Amino acid sequence: MTREEKKQIRLQITKLLDTHCSSCRERNESRNSLCLTTCPIGKQMRQLSSMLEQDHISEGTKRTGKWTNEEELYLWHHQHILTINQLAEELNRDKKSIYNKLWRLKKKGGIQHVS
Repeated sequence: MTREEKKQIRLQITKLLDTHCSSCRERNESRNSLCLTTCPIGKQMRQLSSMLEQDHISEGTKRTGKWTNEEELYLWHHQHILTINQLAEELNRDKKSIYNKLWRLKKKGGIQHVS
């Protein structure tokens, strides 16, 4: 899978989060994984993320270096849905890298750019 294809999948997931999940009362009240197991939008996101996951498994190496805007958006929007381990798997990054990036994003008040 090319970088552009991966980017398009991440953008689709982000768009679903922005258009459906940000105003979802269930997600905002419970902050648990119910939305990933019962919600049709959550199922769509799981299907999309599984495409990325399969590609990560085939690559076998962890991503390092500068974070893309899409990675930061995904991380920010999924921090209350997925565990650090799951985020590390989805983004193909080390757990420590995920933790450190979340810490830095929280320290600066969240996502500062819009793409």
